[in-house]
Amino acid sequence: MHRYFVTGTDTDVGKTRITAALALALSRSGRDATVVKLVQTGLAPGEIGDAARAAALNGANSLELVRFRKPADPWSAALAQRETPPRACDLARALDRIEGAVVVEGAGGLMVPLNEREDFCDVVAAAGLRTILVVGLRLGCLNHALLTVARLREERLPIAGAVLVDRFGASEPEYVADVLRTLQGKIEILGILPFDPDEAASVREGARLFNTLLQGT
Repeated sequence: MHRYFVTGTDTDVGKTRITAALALALSRSGRDATVVKLVQTGLAPGEIGDAARAAALNGANSLELVRFRKPADPWSAALAQRETPPRACDLARALDRIEGAVVVEGAGGLMVPLNEREDFCDVVAAAGLRTILVVGLRLGCLNHALLTVARLREERLPIAGAVLVDRFGASEPEYVADVLRTLQGKIEILGILPFDPDEAASVREGARLFNTLLQGT
């Protein structure tokens, strides 16, 4: 079953592009996908969120489960609105009701808190999702990538692979080689998404990175 969770080494590293690219790849392989944003923060009601934006880039269906105005982690954002923070079991149950392939986008990284006791990793475990790690190519990404992989391994959760993203400009080849060397053997590298200010073109290019992953599955 094609149920994926897209997380990142940080915020604003290209998760929405990769989410859209994976949904497009699924569509090209004959599998319609629903793009889901578990918790959207930092937007008022009516503003276009990440799920709708990703779906607009690939024609997929989209669904946003929870939204808070404050641009913060879900726990803090919920408290700011005097609302109950989201729970992993509730989010997982909502995902279980969706038929077909699902591409779920997190917020920030894997261990961003949902509430006092849970983080996004708890949703991944409860919903049986395979993780795609988006590694934004900038200083600090290796530490965040390795910590994410370590947490997933500790929880014995399946990892589909990692995509390296040049989010704000072309990285030096030597730096990219250092990242690849460090991650080699720790997580499968699905590919590198080069910098492109054209979001739609970037998504189309990114969809090709998932051809091998989706073959025969």
